[in-house]
Amino acid sequence: MNRSSASTLRTASGTAVVVVLSAAVHALAFPPYGYASLAFVAVAPFLVVIRRLRPRAAALVGYLWGSAAIWGVGYWVADALTFYYQQPRWFGIVFCLVGCQILWGFYYAFFAACVAGLVPRLPAPVRPLLVSVFWVTCELGRARLLTGEPWMLLGYALVPYTRMIQVADLGGVYPLSFLAILVNASIAEILLADGNRLRLALRVLVTPALVLVAAASYGAYRVTLPPPSEPALGVTVVQGNNDLGTQWRQEFYGQGLDRYLRMSFAAAQQTHPQLLVWPESAITFFLAHEPAYRDTIARLLQATGADLIVGGPHHEDNGARYFNSAFYVSGGGRITSRYDKVHLLPFAEYFPLRFIELLRRKFERVRYFTPGDAETLLATRAGPAAVVICLEAIFPELVRERMRAGATMLINLSNDVWLGRGVGQQQHLAMVVLRAVENRTWVIRATTTGISAIIDPLGRIQRQSGIFEQAVLDGVVTPMRMDTVYKRVGDVFAYGCVAASLFAVALITRRAISGGR
Repeated sequence: MNRSSASTLRTASGTAVVVVLSAAVHALAFPPYGYASLAFVAVAPFLVVIRRLRPRAAALVGYLWGSAAIWGVGYWVADALTFYYQQPRWFGIVFCLVGCQILWGFYYAFFAACVAGLVPRLPAPVRPLLVSVFWVTCELGRARLLTGEPWMLLGYALVPYTRMIQVADLGGVYPLSFLAILVNASIAEILLADGNRLRLALRVLVTPALVLVAAASYGAYRVTLPPPSEPALGVTVVQGNNDLGTQWRQEFYGQGLDRYLRMSFAAAQQTHPQLLVWPESAITFFLAHEPAYRDTIARLLQATGADLIVGGPHHEDNGARYFNSAFYVSGGGRITSRYDKVHLLPFAEYFPLRFIELLRRKFERVRYFTPGDAETLLATRAGPAAVVICLEAIFPELVRERMRAGATMLINLSNDVWLGRGVGQQQHLAMVVLRAVENRTWVIRATTTGISAIIDPLGRIQRQSGIFEQAVLDGVVTPMRMDTVYKRVGDVFAYGCVAASLFAVALITRRAISGGR
């Protein structure tokens, strides 16, 4: 190997090390580690590297960073898929290797190429802003294209900062991502400077400083506003700690109901709730078609004076169509309304590649679902309630649609047992917190094995359970309707970043062409 080749190899190795370390620090900003402040600095080394490269090389580095970043945040997914599908561990690893390229790698390759090719053509104080709009454009693509994969966008790392996250009622998670990456990009700009870094820092840091102050000030204002004076509702969430393997097998049909009945009755004797909430898959029978089971539930509700929201399967047309449903059961044991899950999870609730046998769970039975009606709200004694089942809660646009339809509270029923030993559950909960802030609503979250929670409209978790334990959460919520900018206009901020990105690309390209003549 000649001296030039050896130097190139060392440079490439050094670049790879820096990029992987950046992805690792990025992961530390999220649960379970929760070092949220790292979200403001973790991406800066990656930005420094790609700014020194040509677009094609930067795209390869972006591809590496994206692939490493998803493994850092979702290292638990391979084991979770192995467990869920009851397949060998190699299956989970291969599934994740393919998925991380499609769902993360390509997006950050595109981002890196744009940053490397276009950002250096602008004045230094403007560059961090362009990096930030490119980043948000990349995240929106991740969240909306194909089936959508918005898991742990950068802004979710800031959930522990209660005042900071209040800006989510203006634009959702994307302003938080913009804020975090703006600081990262400003730091990178200073590190890349050749001349007087102090003078450049004074110019470059003005914008992120003003944005941070504005966000914190807005948050301080929001948290001091008095809540609406609406009638309160006593709620009890029951977490039965179901076993994944028993939920859809014929020999366990109907089992688990006794546990929920006993836990609910014992809790109701102490707190006298008006509403009991059981999670997704709490029942393993077809409630609408089983009068004996309904009568048993009716006796509980009559004894406690409560109504019930419960997740379970439903079928129509003699089993021709199955639904993953949430039922509202009145005190007399009558099902008064039902919501059927709309956004189904590929390879879990429907099978795009159904002909590949190993992608189907061994005990599939009621696992090939039909999507329901997106506009359905549950009619409760406290007003209409929006329901999202399991991972529907990570799609803010779905929640926004339900809340705009007139819902007075948000119910998230989930079966998080398949997410593994706790990391996935913590990350899932962090994303649900922002749904409360975006829509200024109470969130009642009931899960089979944890983490169940009651979250107030400021994103503060009032009560939460542990993981893989039986638990009961008692609380008081206030069903209400509060208008927010996000509820009115949705992800306009993110689409504004897309428009700004396209405008910047067109402007810089035009200038480059004109300058070359």
